[in-house]
Amino acid sequence: MPNAPDWDRVLILETSGNVGQVALSSGETLVATGHLDRERRRASDLAAICQELLTRHGWPAKTLTAVVVGLGPGSYTALRVGVASAKMLAYATGCAFVGVETFAAYASQVCFPKVTVIADALQGEVYCRSYETDSRGLNPVGDLEIRRLDEWRQHLTPETIVTGPGIRLLKDNLPKLAGEEFQTLQIGSLLNVARQFPWAVNMDMWTAEPYYLRGSSAEEKKRKEGLAV
Repeated sequence: MPNAPDWDRVLILETSGNVGQVALSSGETLVATGHLDRERRRASDLAAICQELLTRHGWPAKTLTAVVVGLGPGSYTALRVGVASAKMLAYATGCAFVGVETFAAYASQVCFPKVTVIADALQGEVYCRSYETDSRGLNPVGDLEIRRLDEWRQHLTPETIVTGPGIRLLKDNLPKLAGEEFQTLQIGSLLNVARQFPWAVNMDMWTAEPYYLRGSSAEEKKRKEGLAV
């Protein structure tokens, strides 16, 4: 992993969920935050709110020292917009690019030995990954996966806390859930993970890609049609 970036003036982008988030931070402090709703998820919308925050706080884009972006998993189109925007900004300004696994940020919010993060992957499936926290801090257990929801539930252990945007899918026989205050991603958690856990970070903007795990809806439809032939 390259040398740690300068965290003095950082733009943070998170677009994996239904509500996009943008923030400015200096050191460990969030200076400003903004949001994009489901209807405003284009690259131009993201650029506009970034410019608004930068202008309001007197930070010319060229003075940014890093841009942190969530890599997902999550919405295919929204992730593509967020990561592409972060790459373009890092390239144009010369600041550091810091891609962060979004699920790691969710897990970091829950102070519990065993945590599983899930998100809706549609078609009765979930994105999932498990983590453990010990004296070394937060570490992943296994890979990011897509699994059938019923199959995932069968393998869930009683001592595991569940969090992430997919918990709304758990309508009955609920497992042990994280508190409501931890079920929504706090954008500052991306920054915390970027600073503390190198395994969850990709600082190479040329190789960093969103964690799609599957193609877009159109690509999935085409693949299935091909398999049916």
